[in-house]
Amino acid sequence: MDAISDRVFTESSLESSSTTDEPSLLTIILDISPRGWFHIRNSISLQDVAKSLLVFLNGHLSINNSNQVAFIASSSQTSKFLYPHPSIQSTNEAESNSTKSKVSPGMYRQFKNVDEVVLQELNQFIKDTSENAQNGSSKGHSSITGAISMALTYTYRMSILDQSVQTTTASAISTSSAMNNAIKRTDAGSGGTGSTTTSATAAATTSSSIKSRILIVSANDGDDSINYIPLMNCIFTAQKLKVSIDVAKLGFKNSSYLQQASDATNGVYLHLQDPQAIIQVLATAFFIEPNLRPYVILPTNSQVNYKASCFVTKRPVDVGFVCSVCLCIMSQVPDDGKCPACSSDFDKRSVKELTREPQVVTKKKRKLEDASKVNGS
Repeated sequence: MDAISDRVFTESSLESSSTTDEPSLLTIILDISPRGWFHIRNSISLQDVAKSLLVFLNGHLSINNSNQVAFIASSSQTSKFLYPHPSIQSTNEAESNSTKSKVSPGMYRQFKNVDEVVLQELNQFIKDTSENAQNGSSKGHSSITGAISMALTYTYRMSILDQSVQTTTASAISTSSAMNNAIKRTDAGSGGTGSTTTSATAAATTSSSIKSRILIVSANDGDDSINYIPLMNCIFTAQKLKVSIDVAKLGFKNSSYLQQASDATNGVYLHLQDPQAIIQVLATAFFIEPNLRPYVILPTNSQVNYKASCFVTKRPVDVGFVCSVCLCIMSQVPDDGKCPACSSDFDKRSVKELTREPQVVTKKKRKLEDASKVNGS
């Protein structure tokens, strides 16, 4: 009985570990727009938030040896990958300069690489952004939608690489199992070959693709700077790729557009009233993997503002016109009577009825049937 119980316990533990030990990709987008960080300068600095995010990345890497991370910085001018760095030469230089390391040499090597590359590239990115702002090349809108597009593109690329690795591993397992079966058939005939084939098939079918999620950290209080149409395209892409978008909103106001992105992708949106406790929030609410979130009670945001933006003026609208073909939202009907998105011709009668000014209807006086009778009475 002890041997049977030990075997059952060992098999169940192996099965549970194989199903839950899945690689995960965490992509962090840090919005460094100077206006938002200037408003919360008395509460927390950008340097403290960057340190907390590095601790969060190291915690994600320590869970599983196969976990991957990415770091993207976004400003009012452009977005850039900080890690993994596009240039392999700079990464090799960061690894070789062990004497000039900014972290302890006794730490995990991957922690060291991530911390050094992110800090070095973030300082350079902030320096370039400030120089461009002084030169007058700063734009009025935010590039956070471009950063989300970059994160989704990298996620799709990593999923393709993961599928190719799984295919190669499954083919190697099937080839080795076929060779073992051939050896067994040569030695002991055709008996006892079903278990090996079944285990190889199970190993090939139980492998799953990499799980991905995106965390946005922003202190920008203005929704007018975010492009609504590209953001909605990113939301639809994230839904297709099954990527959840988490948002850690700093500052004094909520972001309705980021709320929509988080709610549509089953992510977590939190407005941090006290940003000094951001490391505690990252280690609790945002640390849970998406496949475990259905079993955990997470903070929810029931008051989501689903306001839209005009496709023509790019401004938020409460009441507007919607194209019946492509669902384009407009605050006013164009003069040419065509949809600005799909160029469909609008019905002139419908446009005339929708755009006509309100009219005051006067009540008609009641006619007397017999004026003489009234006069006589």
